[in-house]
Amino acid sequence: MSILIESADGPVNFVLHPTDLSEASLTAFHHALAIAIRRGAQFTLLHAVGRRSTDSWADFPSVRHTLARWREFGTTQALEEKIRRSTVSKLEIPIRDPVAACRDYTTRNPVDMIVLATEGRSGLSRLISASPAERLARESRLFTLFVPAEGRPFVDGDTGEVTLRRILVPIAPATDPRPAMLRAVQAAALVDDPSLEITLLHVHTGSAEETPVTDAPQLPFCQWKVVVRRSDDVVAEILSVAEETASDAIYMSTSWQKPGVGRRAAGVTEGVLANAACPVAAIPVDRA
Repeated sequence: MSILIESADGPVNFVLHPTDLSEASLTAFHHALAIAIRRGAQFTLLHAVGRRSTDSWADFPSVRHTLARWREFGTTQALEEKIRRSTVSKLEIPIRDPVAACRDYTTRNPVDMIVLATEGRSGLSRLISASPAERLARESRLFTLFVPAEGRPFVDGDTGEVTLRRILVPIAPATDPRPAMLRAVQAAALVDDPSLEITLLHVHTGSAEETPVTDAPQLPFCQWKVVVRRSDDVVAEILSVAEETASDAIYMSTSWQKPGVGRRAAGVTEGVLANAACPVAAIPVDRA
């Protein structure tokens, strides 16, 4: 498989962060803001308020105060030009359903990336209904970063430091891995001294042997590793390797298998989201 950096899905010029204004969403806000200023991107915070405004402007996380705190630590010293290029918008949309509000917004605006706070959902709750975060990613078909409310972030909210060094990319035979691999490579733009270690994980579930992907782009700032495991529980193996490699994030190409009553299990991406201790990036692809 030949991978060209020029064939990546494109730059991130517009970051959307839907928020419920809760403490749990602050970690996702810090990730969204850090990504936006390092990309020189437009940054929009969106809150669905229903028919009546809740006068919650003061409850929105403060971009100005956060950046001032990060400046005190010297984290943004080399980013001032990009920060000046970034624009910030805070919106309250009079739609009670946050998924519908975000879907309406993304159809009207050129959003490149969504950053969401999420809490793991498993068992019967997942079979009955997916989380709003998953519904939005599935319906928008956009590059989405899920940041667990409790877990291991790669953005320090106090200092703004980004520690995205080790990325795990699971490879599935039915899903094109290249979009996830390319997005993982692009993560180098988020750190001051690019030095990535990207682990490609192949999990064999049957007797058939799949040929591991080894033809990755050779880049001076990127070290590739290939791990091959055999297991009937793909999700558990992905989570196990993420911990073994101390991954800062998991990047997954996903066709977004829709969970439903009567199915034995949801898709692999949904299973990883329910239990991952680090942020998970879902890159939508068509199923083979």
